[in-house]
Amino acid sequence: MYRNLSTSLRSQTGSALVVAIFIITVMAMMAAAMIKINASQAVTTTQEILGTRAWFAAHSGIEISLNTLFPIGDPNQMLTCDVVPRQIPLEDFDGCSVTVKCDQFSGDSAETTRRIQLRSTGRCGSGQYQVARQQQVWVKGLAQ
Repeated sequence: MYRNLSTSLRSQTGSALVVAIFIITVMAMMAAAMIKINASQAVTTTQEILGTRAWFAAHSGIEISLNTLFPIGDPNQMLTCDVVPRQIPLEDFDGCSVTVKCDQFSGDSAETTRRIQLRSTGRCGSGQYQVARQQQVWVKGLAQ
């Protein structure tokens, strides 16, 4: 009987090693998955932040363009697209640029209003992390 116990113990040697290697492999795979998820979340967060900055940059381009079209102090004066800058330099928006496109539409001679479409595109970031957002606004004023 003692001999059978010794034989069965010898046949089980090394099984703990197999279990340990299996556990280490599973833990390594879980760690690799966690690292990949973390890296993906970092890229997503970066793109979200750049997208928000680009949206506000485009909004600033619209606001600056509207302020140029409708000068403060004379509510009845509406200028033309010629005064709207194409590239707007922004302070406090490092790594961002704003491009504004202005299109003017006028009806027939009987129509007394002018319509202007402003499209502002804000771009932030560089390389694979570049994000662009666009805003559009229509304004209407009296023809001069």
